[in-house]
Amino acid sequence: MDKKSFLFKSLLIINIFFLLLQLFTMDILNLGFNFPILSLGIPLLCFINLIFSVYWFLRFKWPFFLFFLVFAISFEAWQSLYQFKSKGIITSKGLTVMSYNVRSFNRFDWIDTKEIPSLIFNYIELVKPDIVCFQEYNQDQAPRFTNYSYKIFKPYVPKGKIGSCIISKYPLVNSKIISFEGSSNGGMQSDLVWKQDTLRLYNLHFESLKINSKDTLLSSNYSKKIRSKIKNVFETQKQQVLKFNKLSQSNKFPEIICTDLNNNAFSESYKNLSKNRLDTFKEKGKGFGSTYQFPYFPLRIDYIFTTTNITTLDYITHEVELSDHKPISVVLQFP
Repeated sequence: MDKKSFLFKSLLIINIFFLLLQLFTMDILNLGFNFPILSLGIPLLCFINLIFSVYWFLRFKWPFFLFFLVFAISFEAWQSLYQFKSKGIITSKGLTVMSYNVRSFNRFDWIDTKEIPSLIFNYIELVKPDIVCFQEYNQDQAPRFTNYSYKIFKPYVPKGKIGSCIISKYPLVNSKIISFEGSSNGGMQSDLVWKQDTLRLYNLHFESLKINSKDTLLSSNYSKKIRSKIKNVFETQKQQVLKFNKLSQSNKFPEIICTDLNNNAFSESYKNLSKNRLDTFKEKGKGFGSTYQFPYFPLRIDYIFTTTNITTLDYITHEVELSDHKPISVVLQFP
């Protein structure tokens, strides 16, 4: 076997391995078992396979078509990762809802400025959403959103200062805490009275993944202990989502779910939460829709879901760096 033939076969085997791994992590190739942690690496796997495709194309080799074959097989899954064009409708009609994890309004000076609360206030005043669902809302640091007539705050833990908060231009009634036993995260529900409709609004913050930009899947810090910790977090998230789904079964109103899920769109938690619901990013989003400030790596972990009787007119990922999360907003229309 000559060197060129050996190189071709070696690279082809490696390429096929990564393509099959991509299908496996996207839950398209079912082998009867899974490794949920691998789903965090899906953007990297797609990038590796794209590089292989470019290499084969430049070499005029037939494996160039393998990437597009896998792409066609996994097209529906790709829509959770990337939206090729926005189909949003710019309109003044409809209800505008924003979801934003504000990281306690920079309470511990993660960002080197004391102006974060006022900058967030100014940005929300600029965008003018009808409703804002905050996660990690800190009562002591929060600005006064004077243009919103209604505000409901529910702490994650009893008598706590940090929790979920909803501010609204329309009445909020029947608000309740949603607690997750043994967790410092949680959420709330509230009924929104808008025009002639009553809508159920959920604001949820699921178990935190507890990783940052210094802990990547390839770093020396990513030890067996960290992998085990993430695995446990994934299981906790799964149980929290199942609890929420059971709780929401009794709801008879159209529902909007604003959430920091702390996991990506290929996770089991996402699949359970999105079942029989619409992911508004997949309806009207654009690009990767990355919501977590993680350098060079797209992570979409914040979502707005709706029931199928609600139409998404527009979706925006706001490119502002005032927290470790980016705000997202949608314009919704009701039957």
